[in-house]
Amino acid sequence: MRREMHRRVVALVAALVWVTASGCNCTESLDRRKAKLVVLDAEGNRRENVDFGNVQVNTTVTRALRLRSDGTGRLELTELAFDNAHFSHTAELPVHLDPAEEFELPLTFTPTEPDRREDGIITLKSNDDEAPSIQVRALGTGILAAAVPQPEFLDFGEVYVGESKSLTFTLTNAGSDALTVTSARLENAEALTTDLPALQRSLQAGASVEVQVVYAPTQQGQLAATLELALAPPLDRISMVINGRAVQAVPKLCFRFDDSGLESCSDGLAGGLNVDFGALCDARVFPPDAGLGCAFDGGAVPYERSGSLYVRNEGNYPVSFSFNVLRGYENRCDGGSTIDFSFSNAPDGGPPSYMVPTATLAGADMSPPVAVRYLARSHCRGGDDADVAFVSWTRQQEPFGTMRQPSSMVASMTGTSLLPDPEPFPSNHTINSVGTFPFSFEVPLVSNVGRAPLQLLDAGLRYASDGGSRPDATCAGVDAGPCAHFHWLDGPHLPVTLEGSSTGAPVSQVVGHLGLGKLVSGLEDGGSEWVAPTGSNRVWVEVQTSDPYEPVVLVPINATVN
Repeated sequence: MRREMHRRVVALVAALVWVTASGCNCTESLDRRKAKLVVLDAEGNRRENVDFGNVQVNTTVTRALRLRSDGTGRLELTELAFDNAHFSHTAELPVHLDPAEEFELPLTFTPTEPDRREDGIITLKSNDDEAPSIQVRALGTGILAAAVPQPEFLDFGEVYVGESKSLTFTLTNAGSDALTVTSARLENAEALTTDLPALQRSLQAGASVEVQVVYAPTQQGQLAATLELALAPPLDRISMVINGRAVQAVPKLCFRFDDSGLESCSDGLAGGLNVDFGALCDARVFPPDAGLGCAFDGGAVPYERSGSLYVRNEGNYPVSFSFNVLRGYENRCDGGSTIDFSFSNAPDGGPPSYMVPTATLAGADMSPPVAVRYLARSHCRGGDDADVAFVSWTRQQEPFGTMRQPSSMVASMTGTSLLPDPEPFPSNHTINSVGTFPFSFEVPLVSNVGRAPLQLLDAGLRYASDGGSRPDATCAGVDAGPCAHFHWLDGPHLPVTLEGSSTGAPVSQVVGHLGLGKLVSGLEDGGSEWVAPTGSNRVWVEVQTSDPYEPVVLVPINATVN
């Protein structure tokens, strides 16, 4: 055994002598063999893998791999190889490290598929003679934050102005990563409201947030809004379309006269329309076929007037309605049995009835017109000269619980008959007996306080045979009492027409002169003389007029002789 050990020592010495003799740089050779690469973790322990954890797909994250030169020679990292393309690096090679020097190697992981665990090998090649290739395992999982809106768009359909409709919007994170909504806003949506702050949050995987979106339009038109949700990168924003249509029926009662084309309409609110046909020549007092004229303020006045009543819908939504004809009964001397209005689709002179039981009028449309005719024809004086008819418009078939306006409107139609109105024009005279007789005085007889012309046709003297206050006999052929002392000196000049008065002021005209005194003949000298009556004397003038309600007017004539 000693011999064997001796042999080995001799061989070793011989080898050293050979190396020295051959010129070998032994120091350099020892440094190269001692270059050593070590992969460490944060605590300085040897590391065999790097785990990137959960990473959002299509997002690149970087992890630092700690390297250290543990040899006595200079370390050179020359190459990095990856067997999984999802892993890579961003270092500039080669990397040189002096003994005991460290370097953090930037490694990257870019997943492309959600919920898939990626596993790869990273091969580090260096001048470490003992371990020229070191393998480190790379791990990582691709995850996804998936924003799923439900529904994908909101469509409110038709919503009536002044009402509201709610729809539910839900945002769900259908992925495996947290979903963060950084901002939420509504655009072009003055009539929309929702809880925007509730959407600005972070949703964990599988979590949802639900909000109510309310559409409450104040005017008709189209809704074209968007809900914009900004998401944390790398996700794109969500732009959700919100559609709707604000609808409204805007019915207006309208009337147009045939003779002028002038149209008047209600304001579309709860209220109505007033239509004044004006004051027309009364067809009973002045029958058109009799050839009698009816003049007022210097011009001819028609006997009738007509026009069209209709409904215009200025909205964009249909409305159903009915018409009802009502007569005005107040203060009518005939008890309201007749009116001077007639309607094309309602029974003439019959009881109040629905002109249109139920009709539907589309938006931006006009109903068929109802022809309305007003023929001024009075039946008595004192209330019948003014006619009123009402047409009630009532909304029908609206959804239960709604309070859509206007719910009703009324078209009030008025007309007036132009009538004469004779009024006695009494005469009262006090005369001195020493005066000159016969005493003459003017007699207008009758004044017209009505608005239509009045004709005075004839006049005759009457007296009260019993001396009372009402005449009961004509003076024709009577030569006693007051009839003996009253006679026409001039006139009466009849017929005569008294024009109507627009102000109600009496219109009168002198139609002759009455004389007071009695002519006595057969005096002693063969002559005659006028004898004045004594005391109070009264006679009446009976005037025939064209007024059918007062064809005879009694006008008292009083004369007192002192």
